[in-house]
Amino acid sequence: MRHIEEPTLFLPGTLCDERIWMPTWRHLSFSDSMRCYVPLQWANDRAQMMSLTYDRINNFQQPVHLVGFSMGGYIASLAALDHRNIASLTLVGYNPIGLTKEEEEQRLMIIKSINNHSYTPMSNGRLAHFLTDAEQQTPEYADTITNMAIDLGPATLKAHFTATTPRKDLTTRLAKLNIPIHFVAAQHDTIADANVIKALTDTLENARYTCLQDTAHMMLLTQPEAFADILLP
Repeated sequence: MRHIEEPTLFLPGTLCDERIWMPTWRHLSFSDSMRCYVPLQWANDRAQMMSLTYDRINNFQQPVHLVGFSMGGYIASLAALDHRNIASLTLVGYNPIGLTKEEEEQRLMIIKSINNHSYTPMSNGRLAHFLTDAEQQTPEYADTITNMAIDLGPATLKAHFTATTPRKDLTTRLAKLNIPIHFVAAQHDTIADANVIKALTDTLENARYTCLQDTAHMMLLTQPEAFADILLP
């Protein structure tokens, strides 16, 4: 088990809460009050997401490590670009190039279905975007994803999509940061393509890249120990 002595903030992805990080936390130990979670599921818009993040960062006088998963990677990136008290940035399953036109259209369709009360919280088809075929056979993974979706509800999903759509390309700005950036990708991620992230990382002098094998977007649930091992420098 790794021990972390520096303040580390964890930001969840779309329609996720603390449960996305709990498997990782079980493989880490922290000095008193050094682990902090940013509850993005409470936010109704991007301003509230940033406010929640800055509030947690400002609790510490020493530089803070930001660790963001998927949507949380986007918010963590924005915070790192705007706040001086950042020690490093770890971006998990997040592509800073932004959303494609197709992805934006898909989000608008989902928001429309939520408004029409026809949205299904987590179908088997949607689960297939987050897990490999083999991982879908493990009830624990699918149950956690489904339960988060049901508990947080369509209103949270709508707020998350609205707050983070569209997303500008942050690559050029991240390249100018004077802090270490660690991109963590998953081999079979269909949401944040590992090959695209690897090519992007190769263009950034301040970034390094790790790819977790035999897993997909929800790598934090399926390979928490492997992720914990490479979390911070």
